[in-house]
Amino acid sequence: MALPRPPLVRSDDPMKVSEETPQSVSDVMTADLVAVLPEDHVGRARDLMLSVGIHAIPVMEGNDVVGIVTSTDLIDDWPDEEPLTSILTPVPTSIHIDASIQEAAEVMISQRIHHLLVADDREVVGILSSFDLLGALTRS
Repeated sequence: MALPRPPLVRSDDPMKVSEETPQSVSDVMTADLVAVLPEDHVGRARDLMLSVGIHAIPVMEGNDVVGIVTSTDLIDDWPDEEPLTSILTPVPTSIHIDASIQEAAEVMISQRIHHLLVADDREVVGILSSFDLLGALTRS
């Protein structure tokens, strides 16, 4: 069965990026950061991600980032008691709060990831997802 052909984007299409489209990571990131601790377990991270409706959660010790757990990490059927430290991605990729959304998209594409931690100097101030970038492109 053939899939339907996607519609062509016209120059007058309302989905086209406009001058009003947010241009900075700070405009589209999620600032209300939800995090877990290194001593937490997979069950805690999974439950928190499901209840809040997020696809990634940083693992933090105080203000220091230990790693990140994403929905992709949870694809394997890990037991709830599994320590997060055994499945997290250490040293997650981050981007500066003043970076452009184009820069963020380029990083995500080149590294084949869907989430970037957002930093203002050395402090994590939010998280940016590929969904956030798509949302920015559809607003006008």
